[in-house]
Amino acid sequence: MKFYLIKKSLNSNSLKKIILILKAENKSSILANLSNANIKKYLDIVVKQSNMELYVVSNPAIIGYAILAGKPKYLIQNFQKLKILVLFDLLIKLKFVTLINIFISIINFDMLFVKDKNKELIKNSLNLNLLGIQEKHQGKGIGTNFLKFILKKTKHRSKYITCEADNSRSTKFYKKNLNFKLIGLKIRIPGSINILSKKI
Repeated sequence: MKFYLIKKSLNSNSLKKIILILKAENKSSILANLSNANIKKYLDIVVKQSNMELYVVSNPAIIGYAILAGKPKYLIQNFQKLKILVLFDLLIKLKFVTLINIFISIINFDMLFVKDKNKELIKNSLNLNLLGIQEKHQGKGIGTNFLKFILKKTKHRSKYITCEADNSRSTKFYKKNLNFKLIGLKIRIPGSINILSKKI
């Protein structure tokens, strides 16, 4: 089992593996609702930017991935580089709920139920944007060890790391295995997403 940071463009086989895991394990994310071609473009941006990182776990093929942003604002900045492609992609696929969620995020309506002090914490912390482990490899401690590896690599860069969980299983994973604390709810249609943080 190897954990590592991707420092150069991914080959097509590695991209296919990450996209399959993304679409299976993070299906409610904006990224998972895009075409494979646009996901590839976004991952290329992530790898090339100094403010974001793509980590993978292999065994020996890729069985998991994580996207980390230096601050949440970098996620938006990097998505804006593809905004026309993303908009066109979501319209063609009739992903109107995803478009509405993007809109409420842009106008910060999604943070309505987050305390001001926690908004500041989120704004200035590392952000674990997405984490996915292939289903057949879940429940073996791989996700926990993978995230511990990422935290060790990044602990000098921020006091806190934040993440979002769109279901109770993911929330339980972060809280029980890694001592994350629930700090708020982000509005999403049709429901909400838990926001968690951890001191690192």
